[in-house]
Amino acid sequence: MSEKKDKASKKQAQDKKLDEALDESFPASDPPSQTGFTGDKDPPKKPTKKPNP
Repeated sequence: MSEKKDKASKKQAQDKKLDEALDESFPASDPPSQTGFTGDKDPPKKPTKKPNP
């Protein structure tokens, strides 16, 4: 039973954060991002420097 309450309270916290972000971004044309990444792939990795001989 407490597991369901935990999920419900986490959902409520997420909903509250999303509502705040929506209120703060209004009247922007783009909705707030819920994650740090967009798209379906990870960000590109930075190239590593090769040591100079």
